[in-house]
Amino acid sequence: MINPQKQQPLSQSSDAGFTIMESLMAMLIITILMLGISPMIVLGVANRVQSRRVELAVQAARAYIDGVRSGAIEHPEHKLEMELDAGKNRSEFAKTEAPKPSNLTCDKNSYCDNENDKSIYCVDLDDGGCSSDSSRDLIIQAFRSITLLGDPANNTDKSYFLGVRVYRADAFKDNGDLSIGEKGAKAKAIGPGLSDRKAPLVEMTTEITTGTPSYSDFCDRLGCQ
Repeated sequence: MINPQKQQPLSQSSDAGFTIMESLMAMLIITILMLGISPMIVLGVANRVQSRRVELAVQAARAYIDGVRSGAIEHPEHKLEMELDAGKNRSEFAKTEAPKPSNLTCDKNSYCDNENDKSIYCVDLDDGGCSSDSSRDLIIQAFRSITLLGDPANNTDKSYFLGVRVYRADAFKDNGDLSIGEKGAKAKAIGPGLSDRKAPLVEMTTEITTGTPSYSDFCDRLGCQ
């Protein structure tokens, strides 16, 4: 008969599990890593928000231009007198001053002001009209050229240049002056993911044609080689 041998009980290792000190060190390392990558996460989100805002501004500018061209939106009354010089004066036209800050309370998709020295149009993105406290609403500054030919008071019977800048509505809420950028430029960046709230999100200059223009009209405005 075989006598079973008694097995000796396994001794527990003194190194089993994590000590409190090891757990604290692991938490400290994770915290340091999170602090290191959190700025990149924040800047990445800010870049996505700014890109989306610029995309909406481009859509708003194009919709406004199409509305003016089709007659669905009134012509802007902000007029700048300029001579036809084979398109060479378009750069001066694009340097038109930005609008002054003001307390905006505008109806949805309509002009806040449409006067000889200021034409600004509300693009409502959060319902309830445009307000200078809104970070989502957009404001379009529009201005057009007139010539000495025809009636200077109402020169819409002739083709003209139309300038458009799109600003954030909250750019108007304090006393800081709004800025202008280079033609076609987006809002100037202060740093990665950050942008100048007072700068236009997008700028455009286009030609609004009324009637049937002749080839010489295009040469006068745009220049021909």
